[in-house]
Amino acid sequence: MYISKYKIYATAFFMAVFFSFSGYYAVLLLSNNLLGLSFSQYFTIPVRILIVLLLFICFILIGRKEQIKQPVFIAFILFSLAYLFRIAAEILSGVQNHMSNSTFLLYFLSFCFLPFLCLFLKKELFADLKFYKWAILLSGAILAVLSFFFYRDIIGTVGRISLAVSKDENYISPLALSYSGSLTMGVALLVLLTNTNSKFVKLMLWIIAGVSCVPFFLGASRGSVIALAFPFILFILNHRSKLMSIYLLIAFVLFSAGVIVLSEQFGSTVIDRFMGINEDVDSGSSSASRLYIWSYALGHFADNPLLGHSLEVPETGHYPHNIFIEVLMATGIVGFLPFMFVIVKSVKQTLYIFKNRPELSWVAAIFLQSLIQNCFSGAIYTASWLFFSMAFILSMNLAPETIASPTLHILGQRKVRA
Repeated sequence: MYISKYKIYATAFFMAVFFSFSGYYAVLLLSNNLLGLSFSQYFTIPVRILIVLLLFICFILIGRKEQIKQPVFIAFILFSLAYLFRIAAEILSGVQNHMSNSTFLLYFLSFCFLPFLCLFLKKELFADLKFYKWAILLSGAILAVLSFFFYRDIIGTVGRISLAVSKDENYISPLALSYSGSLTMGVALLVLLTNTNSKFVKLMLWIIAGVSCVPFFLGASRGSVIALAFPFILFILNHRSKLMSIYLLIAFVLFSAGVIVLSEQFGSTVIDRFMGINEDVDSGSSSASRLYIWSYALGHFADNPLLGHSLEVPETGHYPHNIFIEVLMATGIVGFLPFMFVIVKSVKQTLYIFKNRPELSWVAAIFLQSLIQNCFSGAIYTASWLFFSMAFILSMNLAPETIASPTLHILGQRKVRA
């Protein structure tokens, strides 16, 4: 019975990670291409419910009430209450947004609030790191293989998938593809750099990193380029050995050159789009419209600095595409201060990992990539990657004796080999 409970926990946690990240888009990609767009809602909504149920199972099995007293948890609750207050205010005032206000509530609870709650309040297990790592890598690899299978005919022919596949066809968001490819590549490469792996595992990691180029280049997102590069730059800057930092910097430059060459081979415009930001701003292209959205959102915050103004930017009928600006606009100072407290605590954890626990740098990279993603796209109520990775990294006990322990304690004092 004891072992069976552990197996239930292990399966639930692995599947929750798998579907919270690239596995979610893999399901969406399959349903869109095999059944059509009209059927996608019958898969995506149940998957979201499944994630919450799986994490709730993990919490029920190994919850810990003492975490409730942690300042970072209290800050998260205060931010959440401020955002829920904004949703309630718009429901009561009858404000019309691009989707129903009740949907905002359901999305925030299922994508962000409940996953963070369950993850942060459960005990940390040594095996969590293994499940977390391989669920991210496996889900990313599956999405990459599916991307190649369904879109192989357009690889090398268009700069971005949206130029060849319309929203009425077997469509999937370019941003989802690109950020998933970036995340999987980043995790695989950091595990290669910082962990002792067998020859077979090294081969698998190289293969996973390689196939992840397919969604990365098909999506051609500028933000995903920054998301991929930034954790490596922080890792290099915070490395204890200056000589090793120089070697890593050289390797990073060579890797960047390789990405540029591969981009040309794939026919992707990801590098051209990244280098052409100034031209887009000068020409006022749709890609640069976010600057205007940010300006509108900050203006509404200035008008209502204490409690915020609205869930969406009224001038555009959409979210601001930057989570910090969105928090200011939606919750004001009341919600922004506790939100920033949680973010700063998470960033401090990542810096500690880079400096003192480099073998866990891939964990820090998941959070950083998720944070950067939500600086350029996405909304509070769909920021599942960010809240999942924040909860995981904040709940980690980074003491060497706990992380390195070959055993784990679950459901009592008895030990089970990891």
